[in-house]
Amino acid sequence: MTRRITRKVKRVTVSVGVFASASALGERLLFAGVGVTTLCLVLGGTAKAGTAEDCANLANLVVENTTITSASLILPGGELPEYCQVQGHVDTEIGFEVRLPTDWNEKFYFQGIGGFGGEILAPGPGLTRGYAAATTDTGHRGLPPLPRRDASWALDNPERQINWGHRATHVVTVAAKEIVQAFYGRPPERSYFEGCMNGGRQGLMEAQRYSADFDGIIAGAPAFDWTGNMMGDNWNTQALQIASIPVNKVALLAKVVLAECDAKDGLRDDLISDPRRCRFNPAELQCRANDSPNCLTPEEVQVLRMIYAGPVNSEGKRLYPPVPHGHEDGADGWPMWITGDGMAPPVGATFQDQFLRYFIFGPNYDSLTFDFDTDPPLLAPTGEFINATNSDLSAFETSGGKLIMWQGWADPALTPLRTVGYYEEVVEVLGEDTDQFFRLFMAPGVHHCSGTGPGPNTFDLLTTLENWVEGGMAPDRIIASHRIGEVVDRTRPLCPYPLEAQYVGEGSIDDAANFVCKRGLDNGEL
Repeated sequence: MTRRITRKVKRVTVSVGVFASASALGERLLFAGVGVTTLCLVLGGTAKAGTAEDCANLANLVVENTTITSASLILPGGELPEYCQVQGHVDTEIGFEVRLPTDWNEKFYFQGIGGFGGEILAPGPGLTRGYAAATTDTGHRGLPPLPRRDASWALDNPERQINWGHRATHVVTVAAKEIVQAFYGRPPERSYFEGCMNGGRQGLMEAQRYSADFDGIIAGAPAFDWTGNMMGDNWNTQALQIASIPVNKVALLAKVVLAECDAKDGLRDDLISDPRRCRFNPAELQCRANDSPNCLTPEEVQVLRMIYAGPVNSEGKRLYPPVPHGHEDGADGWPMWITGDGMAPPVGATFQDQFLRYFIFGPNYDSLTFDFDTDPPLLAPTGEFINATNSDLSAFETSGGKLIMWQGWADPALTPLRTVGYYEEVVEVLGEDTDQFFRLFMAPGVHHCSGTGPGPNTFDLLTTLENWVEGGMAPDRIIASHRIGEVVDRTRPLCPYPLEAQYVGEGSIDDAANFVCKRGLDNGEL
């Protein structure tokens, strides 16, 4: 049972975060006064609040180091409910938007942003599910038309770099929770973070640096080792100067790799469950005579060997894990991120060039001159505040937080080998009980973040995380699906690493019910 209170009250003065309360017949009436008081009746675990006037009055709210520039009630539309949209900034540049639904589930959701940030994201899954939701541009506005791929804002500006690196998410979280409390008259009962790519990095930063901010974190395909990933992108970019790899030859490569490596997990199902078992040699496709669409030139073979090997120095020491084998083709596969599609430069090349120019060396720097013997140490000082590589998550564990990290095994943007390596580093530090608060799920055949690929790329991690945080139900498997249009053609369980989905030997291989989570075959080493 809920009901909206619209009765006006006299103006009262209270400090932000300090509230009066009264009770009658089991009901609690909480209120906070800022200008005109916002009232909310809370009963039975649900809450309703918010007239247009209540919302507009948030423009007068005083939050430390924060300026609210607008507050207006947005009518429901599409999948979005009615909500109060609050816009503003922390300090002078860290832009944010807080969305306060009229029907509130009494929880808070932070929506992470990919790339270099630089814009306010449209409302996401938190708001549609009744969360009070927030997001930030991370302290700058990127240049259009692709603001998240622009890093020119970082040039000679350590404050902006630090804000993007870790500070913006935290300070906006603090301010947003005060706004939530002022509007509803009570703080959120639970707080969750969800993001992918840079958003995943933001989530890990929160767990490592600001462990009390969130009860649960979803870190998808996290770009947590940003400097390492940029070095890997640079390696691929330099390799492709030897020869380009046309889209049709990427498709040829993917077909041959799949044929050779698919069944190494014990089941031929057009999915490579763990690419670490794959030992494909690009020389197998080398042309015996003239170049043709069905073979690789010696130069193309050399390029592919470099990409699969990953960056090394002149002594052959590996500097960063490579992109693994499998499922290289597709619109959001290698042609988008690594090799290019013949019409636009690959996204990875753009990111590394922007990063090296505007964070490290200067706007006139030619990223093709990056030296893998002498230049990697020059990235280290910046990595100290943008890399979320600290494997000691004991503070987050002690706080009671839960962390779900996930990635597609076929991610061409961020090597999943580094993600798996980080999880193993945390286990090494905290021990075998790490899975009591932190679990990693790897999705076979899935490209970057919400990308396509032939693997099961549709799943509900937010409900999974809620069940873990609020109900103590640790996720032993997550049912994921693959769609063609609106039709689900395959379901498959995602298993907590190092377990993987294995076929029971009967029934459809496209039905998750016919798979169990268990340790896979020997993965070997790359």
